[in-house]
Amino acid sequence: MSERPFRRPESYEAEKVARKMLPGFLQGRGFRIESNKPEHHGQTIVAKSPEGERLTMRVRLCWRREIGKRDSERVRSYSASQLLANIKGDDWIGSLQAKVEREKSHGVTHLLFIQRDDNEITFAALVPLSELVEIWKDQRDISERLIHEHKLGRRKKNHAMNGTSPTLWLQDDRGGEEVANALWNHRGVRDLAKLEPTMWVRLPAEEANPDVSSNESHYSPQDGDRRQMVERQIRERRGQQQFRDALRKRYADRCLVTGCEILAVLEAAHISPYRGEDDNHTDNGLLLRTDIHTLFDLDLLGIEPDQLRVELHPGLIKEYGNLAGKTLGCARSQRPSKEALKRRYELFQQRMDRPE
Repeated sequence: MSERPFRRPESYEAEKVARKMLPGFLQGRGFRIESNKPEHHGQTIVAKSPEGERLTMRVRLCWRREIGKRDSERVRSYSASQLLANIKGDDWIGSLQAKVEREKSHGVTHLLFIQRDDNEITFAALVPLSELVEIWKDQRDISERLIHEHKLGRRKKNHAMNGTSPTLWLQDDRGGEEVANALWNHRGVRDLAKLEPTMWVRLPAEEANPDVSSNESHYSPQDGDRRQMVERQIRERRGQQQFRDALRKRYADRCLVTGCEILAVLEAAHISPYRGEDDNHTDNGLLLRTDIHTLFDLDLLGIEPDQLRVELHPGLIKEYGNLAGKTLGCARSQRPSKEALKRRYELFQQRMDRPE
């Protein structure tokens, strides 16, 4: 059996970055993150849903999504996730039920199955843990029937029984649509990727301003409309395709800090914060891996403007210490604006001086 593409060494970095993207994805859809716990090849997120329900979600990333072409457009025809590496004995149901009980003992309420394509999450199946076994059985039975009816062409292997690994399917456009629909049509299952990104978030008074007691009734006017500001930020982040394309060309599809060449996790970062179209100049841009972009935006990672040297907030040394002292990977003729870097570096230094 050939090695699966997602197990190539560089894919581990993509997996790590994908997991770091999830909190922002959920927050953008109205979830309030309480904790985000990375584990060995795993992740558990505790959050309150927009409806106020507290969820403990075990994250599962999907794999082996076939890429082909149709009318010069890329076509991704299937998406699936292994539930277990192996079953015990020949007991599929018992092995899955044991998994559910283990997850339940750790407080898990839901599984969150994620499929990411390029710069967006295309599927995010939120599945109640209590429904997992029934969904798997439905997909198994449907696949068995389709095979028996010769509706899957040459396929003889049951979708849900991948060798000795129980597998859940989010998509199969090769004749197995009914298998995937057994997931999406099951009670309690939601595709969070179909939710419109939240344009503004209403916070409790004591959370929005912890210095003000919730019992006080006075009103304090704010500068500007916070809803409009948040909406604008989301629109700007999602609507800068031309800016990103120009930076991709300038920096040869490579993160300037890490050297990462995985296009799906590379983003266009503004050095001077975006205030209008004039700021979408390539001299004011960096091509950065998603997590590095976030750290740069938070002024936790700075770039010394003369030597283009990467500097880190002390709190990042444990996780990102290997990047400290590196210089940006760009030719002299492609250096970003020194003035913009200087102003941004001053913000980084101010953050360094501020107690946490």
